[in-house]
Amino acid sequence: MDIEMVLNELSLQTLAPDIPTAKQWMSNFIQTLRKATSSGVKRVVRTQDDMNGLQLAPEYPLAKWRNDPTVNREERSFFRLLTTKAPFWTDVAEEIKSKFDLSDVFYQGKLAPGLGFAWVSDSLAVSLLSEQIWDEYYLRLEITKLDEDNDLIEEQLEIVHASRSQHIKTHTNWIQNRIRTRVKDGVDLWQRQNELFPHLKFCQSVGPQICNLLAGDPMLTQVKKRLFDLEEASQNWKEAGFNLETLSSKATPESNSRLQNFKNKLTIQCPDRQSRLFSLHLRMTPGAWRIYFFPLTPGSIIIGYVGHKIL
Repeated sequence: MDIEMVLNELSLQTLAPDIPTAKQWMSNFIQTLRKATSSGVKRVVRTQDDMNGLQLAPEYPLAKWRNDPTVNREERSFFRLLTTKAPFWTDVAEEIKSKFDLSDVFYQGKLAPGLGFAWVSDSLAVSLLSEQIWDEYYLRLEITKLDEDNDLIEEQLEIVHASRSQHIKTHTNWIQNRIRTRVKDGVDLWQRQNELFPHLKFCQSVGPQICNLLAGDPMLTQVKKRLFDLEEASQNWKEAGFNLETLSSKATPESNSRLQNFKNKLTIQCPDRQSRLFSLHLRMTPGAWRIYFFPLTPGSIIIGYVGHKIL
């Protein structure tokens, strides 16, 4: 899956004080996009909707900037190329409403559906450097959601972000690693498990669960991200006693009541032919999917289940 860029619509809410400043902001933004695409990011910027009516400065909408003869012609052409090749992210988001609700994503108390889509699609969030708050390499999002048991789930997470070319330079390793580890679908992910996750062991029953993930399914991205999180934690696990704090995603054990009620389903045969009771799991926030795992020995974690919450 290629790395795309998603425009942070919140960065467009602040107007430049005058037209020269607006031009400078756009020039800096184009430099950021150029640096990203030259580093391997796809030549696509997904936007919330038609941007032509957006105001960059008083009486200076984006449409006027795109036709302004005093603006560098190459900059205008490059921006037009990146923003006309992809559908609006809102069109794509409608296809995944059953699994994710972007209205539950906030940044510094403001609703941030564009940043939420960047997170769901594992894309690079890009912003116009219209305020100091956008001069950041990463943005911390707040996710709130009622889970399937009507319990309020709150989680904070970071997404990769850029508003200047220097940010892209810092993200070069992330971009190259994403390109190296991209997968087409669940079958591709499963077939490359030894290459991508050398410190994870997968129960045989996990194979069909992963292989059912189709190309373009946002859950494929979420599963992949969680597995890489577990892979990194397993690789860094050197001493007895696995520390859940080494995971960037929140891991929780099952309650005693669920362990009793679903003991048969949570007892899974492992690659060493032993059957183990799986309790620890990662949520696919804000979806209803889970990854159950069993820390075996330093450098080795068993993956027992990938799919919908067991009921």
